[in-house]
Amino acid sequence: MTKKVPSHEPAPSTAQGPDAEQPRLSSRLVATGILAAGLALLTVVLALTGLDYWSTRQSMLQDSRVEAAIVADNISAAVMFRDANTVSEMLAALKSSPMVLAADVYDRQGLRLADYARDPEAQHPDTLSAAGMEGVAERAGLRVLEIARPVEVGGTAWGTLYFRKSMSAVYTRLAIRFISALLIALCVMALAAAMVLRSQAAVRNAENRLHALAHTDAVTGTGNRHAFNERLAAEIERARGLGSRVALVYIDLDNFKTLNDTFGHAAGDGLLRQVARRLQSVVRGTDTISRLGGDEFALILRLDMDDTALNSYGQRIVGVFRPTFTEVGQQVTVTCSAGIATFPDDAADMDSLVSNADTAMYRAKDMGKNRCVRFDASMNQAVVRRQAIEHALRAALQTSEGLALHYQPLYAATDKAVVGAEALLRWTHAELGNVPPLEAVMVAEDCGLIVPLGYWVMRTACRDAARWQAGGPLRVSVNISARQLGDPQFLERVMDILREEGLPAHLLEIELTETVLMDNMEAGAHTLHRLSQLGIHLAIDDFGTGYSSLAYLRQLPMRRLKIDRSFVKDLPGHEHSRTIVNAIVALAHGLGLHITAEGVETPEQADYLVRQGCDVLQGYLFAKPMPGQQFQALLADAPRRAA
Repeated sequence: MTKKVPSHEPAPSTAQGPDAEQPRLSSRLVATGILAAGLALLTVVLALTGLDYWSTRQSMLQDSRVEAAIVADNISAAVMFRDANTVSEMLAALKSSPMVLAADVYDRQGLRLADYARDPEAQHPDTLSAAGMEGVAERAGLRVLEIARPVEVGGTAWGTLYFRKSMSAVYTRLAIRFISALLIALCVMALAAAMVLRSQAAVRNAENRLHALAHTDAVTGTGNRHAFNERLAAEIERARGLGSRVALVYIDLDNFKTLNDTFGHAAGDGLLRQVARRLQSVVRGTDTISRLGGDEFALILRLDMDDTALNSYGQRIVGVFRPTFTEVGQQVTVTCSAGIATFPDDAADMDSLVSNADTAMYRAKDMGKNRCVRFDASMNQAVVRRQAIEHALRAALQTSEGLALHYQPLYAATDKAVVGAEALLRWTHAELGNVPPLEAVMVAEDCGLIVPLGYWVMRTACRDAARWQAGGPLRVSVNISARQLGDPQFLERVMDILREEGLPAHLLEIELTETVLMDNMEAGAHTLHRLSQLGIHLAIDDFGTGYSSLAYLRQLPMRRLKIDRSFVKDLPGHEHSRTIVNAIVALAHGLGLHITAEGVETPEQADYLVRQGCDVLQGYLFAKPMPGQQFQALLADAPRRAA
């Protein structure tokens, strides 16, 4: 899994403010919508009721006119003959109409001739003018409808029929219709509200699930980068408001890629879950764990402790990795490198805090990994220098300006004849000065320039070695990196370089460290066998300092082991060094491999190594690394032979 460049997204000023405000705002919007719909329905019901009232009133008025006309026609003869009894009997028939309250008949002079009342105690106007209906045909009040109808015979008016009808039935019917419509509207509103609330709950649940998916790492269940950015921004804003501090711990697993490639991605995910659980076991309730991607984790701490306690906290984080992990039935050892930066002590904003914690974490890796390092302002100088080296190296690879190879001779242990040389990178820059080779290689590894740099070294070494061959065959050794070996075009590029520079394949020796072999065991085995078939020699550099394993010595076509200088420097006085060197020499010869000892600085070391059977010696005792022209001059005077 590859490193990710820290990235940040805008975040709210508080940790939960917007998340808590959004449901409240949504609820208010829903309530407002339901209330508006309810008011609209009520308006419609009232409008329909008003329309129904007007329609019913008009219908009642029309019916009453017809009814009055029929009664007036029936009593016309009796009124003409002033037969009050007959008129009263005819009016009594109105009791079958429950809406008629009373009826009076007045003669031509406007005096009451006969009457009818549903209520016996009802009062009757004595004259038509007393009733207020003189010259008035209709009068519609809110409670009573009054109609005055002339009683005519042959076109001659003999009197007036005046009767009154109650509006209570109309209001009763309107009330029934209004209440029914209102109940229907309320039921519709209740159903609509239930559906809206149910939909809102479903939407809220979906939003919560989406929020969880957007803020939770799918592998470990911790927060992801998005959640990390939001929480860190909120904690910084909180600390700025309260005048408190925040600490950020960046954690990167050491050599996780090797383990992931060895056991598979499923095992790698399982290991990440175990790491998350262990981190959760040491953090406090107010601390936040996030996985940023790959094998990177981050902890956000509300800093209520002094620097000593914070350093102890960091050591506890590193300490949780000491017990071995169990994954796919295997015991796996994993360590971590951690960097700590604090706000506002080390950084004034979120971007600077993240950058400084990341810088401290990489400093922990540079110091040997498996440790926690506090950020220091001086580290930024290292970052600036690293960036300057990267920029200058990119330019140098385009023009080769400042890049050069020095060659350290390799001597036969028996007769001290020169049998080859190891190519070593040197770089002098106009502004940076002499850049240490290890520093240049580390920057090239980090920024992806190691592959083009490695091909430049190989091409230059092959070109120089081709010029040496006039005095006899002499092999040149070149180191390659894990990324270069993993390049799909590596084999083709090596063949092209040998052909274009005119160097026979058997005069090129490629050196690989044990770590490079283990990182590329499966993918690189085929390539190494093809290189060997072409005649290229393969050597293991710094043997015994990495993942020493007899398996790759048996499986890969190696021809040489190189004893690391760390085992040579204490010879011959240190017993453990003698034991290790003797074992390596015996192992190499037992497998039919040649052995080279590097870092030989004293005659005593050389004599001991010769007695133990070393084939080739390399070190300052014989010669320091030198420019190509100086090495070619050395060849003119020194004995040489093929190794």
